[in-house]
Amino acid sequence: MKLKESLITLVALAAIGGASYVAYRYESQPSPNLCNVCNRGLHAGMTYRVEVHGHTEVTCCPRCGMHYAIAHSQDVKGSWATDLNSGQRIPAESAYYNEGGDVEYCTQDETPVAREPHGISEREYDRCLPTLVAFKTPAEAEAYRAQHGGRVLTYQQAMASVKER
Repeated sequence: MKLKESLITLVALAAIGGASYVAYRYESQPSPNLCNVCNRGLHAGMTYRVEVHGHTEVTCCPRCGMHYAIAHSQDVKGSWATDLNSGQRIPAESAYYNEGGDVEYCTQDETPVAREPHGISEREYDRCLPTLVAFKTPAEAEAYRAQHGGRVLTYQQAMASVKER
């Protein structure tokens, strides 16, 4: 009788362990359509890639990618931005960026911040804001700035801005 109970307990523990392992493996796989940093949807003209330890982290925007690169700076092997106009992947260090334009690509599908009747409500922190978009040339970044506002930055200036926020 004691052997039978022990065997049933052992089988039950093995089943629970197996189910837990399968659930862990399923949940730990990143979705190919979501940012690996903030879990927002990826945007074709905005993705940013950071190569670390032989794999690539794909993020929804340059700001998320730069946050990731700063947090893992000793492991970063390379970074690539996506030119907003062409969708072409370009080395992040050679790109020009517009920060703070009037289009919020990462938050456009989210519920707007609620407005309270007797006060001001604002988003205190959002990793993706202010918007940071990449361009292949300074002329393209400047044309975007003329239409949408913001300021044009080099890679070094964009990284410094991300570190500040």
